[in-house]
Amino acid sequence: MASEALPTSPAGPMDDDLGQVLREYTEVAGRLQRTHEALQGEVCRLRQELASKDRELELGRRLAALGELAAGVAHEVRNPLGAIQLYSDLLRDQCRQHQLAPALALLEKMEAGIQAIDAVVADTLALAPRDRQLGFCSVQAILDRARDAALKTLVSREVQLEIRGAEPDLGVRADENGLQRVLVNLIVNAAEASPPGRTVRVCCGVGPEQQVEICVADEGPGLPVELLDRIFEPFFTTKPQGTGLGLTIAHRLIEAYGGRLSAGNRAGGGAEFVIRLPRAADTEARPNPETTLQFSAA
Repeated sequence: MASEALPTSPAGPMDDDLGQVLREYTEVAGRLQRTHEALQGEVCRLRQELASKDRELELGRRLAALGELAAGVAHEVRNPLGAIQLYSDLLRDQCRQHQLAPALALLEKMEAGIQAIDAVVADTLALAPRDRQLGFCSVQAILDRARDAALKTLVSREVQLEIRGAEPDLGVRADENGLQRVLVNLIVNAAEASPPGRTVRVCCGVGPEQQVEICVADEGPGLPVELLDRIFEPFFTTKPQGTGLGLTIAHRLIEAYGGRLSAGNRAGGGAEFVIRLPRAADTEARPNPETTLQFSAA
């Protein structure tokens, strides 16, 4: 006798409701998990950003204190240095009158040392510039002068310089000589880091919140990741004969103009330095005496 299959009872309304509840619960749990992961990522990002801001704040404090100290020391050094240069000039005249060639050769070496010391003193004084009035600066005009000043290095390194986006009406509020010094430093550094035949690119534009962005990028090996946090520290350098003050001064000046200087590596290789400064209108062409640049250790 063949066995008969037991009839299966059809799913009732309660089973459908239970399945719907389970599906909704799974969807809610999935959304909560994704939200939790997103929040964890945001917390991690905020911690990293906070740590970066803390480092910037600490660097600013150190530079302010160093600038005040360096300015005092540099002034004390420059006074006797000027006297040494004066006596050196008088001694050179005497040696020429008496045709003392060996003494003249020694004087040339001594004066080369005096000039090297004076350059270091000038760099040190730049850490605490005073009595500089801020006004409208044409980015195009300053980049043209910076290119001329860096031309010797560009030619000797066989590196091309390409400037984009420097429109005639693009301006920032800064000190012309100081901003030119910053750009010359960045361009020269980029040229020295680039292999022969490569190009240093300077790209200008307007970013968020009317911030003028000037990016100086090279095609060199890039910046060591482990050194990025120290790149603007005073006296830190990877060059055999560098003073370690160039980028420190650049950072100090851009910060004084109400801007920011950052360093990083390009995705395609090479380093890039980005200056961000508030955009200015050409109506600010004349410096305002009430906006004199002052530094303090505060």
